[in-house]
Amino acid sequence: MIDHKIKVGLSKIYKCEGCLSDALPHSGSTGILDYLISTPSIMAMIIDASSNLLDPLLPNDYITVGKMIELDHQKPTIIDGDITIILTVTKVEGDRVFLDVVGHDAIGQICQGKYERVIVNKNTLIDSANRRAHS
Repeated sequence: MIDHKIKVGLSKIYKCEGCLSDALPHSGSTGILDYLISTPSIMAMIIDASSNLLDPLLPNDYITVGKMIELDHQKPTIIDGDITIILTVTKVEGDRVFLDVVGHDAIGQICQGKYERVIVNKNTLIDSANRRAHS
């Protein structure tokens, strides 16, 4: 068991500023979606926010990595404002960390979901990826 400081109830609010690279202009939308934040960009914000929340609470040789994300992208968001991501740890089981996720823009809630991350040793992760790549 890894000695860490991640606890149920841990919660943090992250603010992210939307930018043009958060759109999905190559979706075949012929420009219609060029100024809306894409679902993959919201997921990237969640991944970044969760790493910033969890990884500092681990021993130096460890990080968290995403295992499963379930996201309901409920409302469209124009790229000209802040996105707020609220993460809350709901369960910790061994090396697995479960989070609830809620996202808002200036108007209201835009998404919600569940995210599972796993605590891993950095060197073991890289070694495993290298072995897999060269087999």
